[in-house]
Amino acid sequence: MKLIRYIGKNTAAKLINSKAGTFLLVFLAISWSYDRPYLALIQEQNQPITWCIFPFFLASVRFVALYFAGIIYTNSDVPFMQHNNMYQVIRTGRRRWALGQIGGIFLRCLALTVLSALLSVLPFFGRLEPVNVWGRVAYTIASGRSDASGFVSQSMAEFRFHYDALTTFTPLELLALTLLLCTLISTFLGLLMFLLSLYAGKAIAVAVSLGYVLLVYLVQNTSSDLRQAVSYFVPPYWAEIALYRTLDYGYYRLPPISYMLIFLLTAIAVMTLLICLRVKRVEFHWEHEDA
Repeated sequence: MKLIRYIGKNTAAKLINSKAGTFLLVFLAISWSYDRPYLALIQEQNQPITWCIFPFFLASVRFVALYFAGIIYTNSDVPFMQHNNMYQVIRTGRRRWALGQIGGIFLRCLALTVLSALLSVLPFFGRLEPVNVWGRVAYTIASGRSDASGFVSQSMAEFRFHYDALTTFTPLELLALTLLLCTLISTFLGLLMFLLSLYAGKAIAVAVSLGYVLLVYLVQNTSSDLRQAVSYFVPPYWAEIALYRTLDYGYYRLPPISYMLIFLLTAIAVMTLLICLRVKRVEFHWEHEDA
């Protein structure tokens, strides 16, 4: 029970800070920019739009790289050696302190993922389809009908609806799967940074994690017949779950969903164990930097 309360306090501290605030403000600005062409379209056609927008933001390798770079930025307070943490270690002990930080990383990633999904539809407030169906606008754009797709193309839309996603998932299924995967991928990156920072320092942890995220461009530029095989080792690329059933020259681009979940959960468990083992022996160097 004490550990749960401690994780809750850590989560609040990790969310109510300038880095998380900056991430959300930047995401809101991007949402307004991405949604603007569709706002004009639904106003012109006087039709509501689906509330499941976030997965289609992520169906772009450029947005995926930008999004997870922001996640790395918000987690760049690793290895949590700010001076105020010194008293927490004294009160709780090293193992409980490490578990509290790990739990805080997970809950911060969950909160940022959910808030991002909400911000992606904020510009459409009052014009959303309040049911678990895709609706006319999404189907019209995804099917390539000229009255909508031509308008979006001329408006330089940054994202589009994908027909295979609409026929494979309901809005609730796709959004739930996207939230789950993004939370686990973000937690994976956060724990990778925490682990590396305990062994090699913060600068190395941030550089390696950012380089790992940029591997999404390597996957994207791999030939279609090899892309799925390469993607097995690059979890950030899996955020493009809206393209799960979209063929590229006859080939799928993502691993099975079961593999993604097992890989992420196993990696998170292993890194949690390694962090707890390392924390028992590492020498803490406290700093006065704000969290």
